[in-house]
Amino acid sequence: MIKVIAVGNRLMQDDGVAVAVAEYLRNRLESMELEVIIGETDFNFCFHFLEEDDPVILLDAAFTGSNPGSIHVKQLWEASCGYGRTGSTHEQSIFDLMRLYSKTFRGYLIGIEISEAGFGCELSDSLNNQFDGICLEVERIINGIVKEERNARHFSE
Repeated sequence: MIKVIAVGNRLMQDDGVAVAVAEYLRNRLESMELEVIIGETDFNFCFHFLEEDDPVILLDAAFTGSNPGSIHVKQLWEASCGYGRTGSTHEQSIFDLMRLYSKTFRGYLIGIEISEAGFGCELSDSLNNQFDGICLEVERIINGIVKEERNARHFSE
């Protein structure tokens, strides 16, 4: 089963954007037979839901210097190899656990560019004003990934 995992800290403004997007899209994603896991900052919790055969879509905040609200997509292996340059706002990540346990997962990292990451429970005005558009774009990207994954699985059977 394809798993969508949202990580981020809701208490750090835009760092929680991926969690907010996953919660907003949860019903639509689950109707597509995807498992949605809201992991927030508990990477161990998320990691133990993963099986190496399951495709993973990891949603996270990113800070790469791009325009706030822009969305970056990388394959997990590429993001894992470039860890430290992925723009993740977290000190520890699922990539650290993948290395620790020598596990690899296929899938994608969808990073949502942040504007602010200070203390606060609300998204910045910049991301709040773009929230619907961010959700639509993330949903479009996930739909594409799901179609690609299901086609690949169909051809390999």
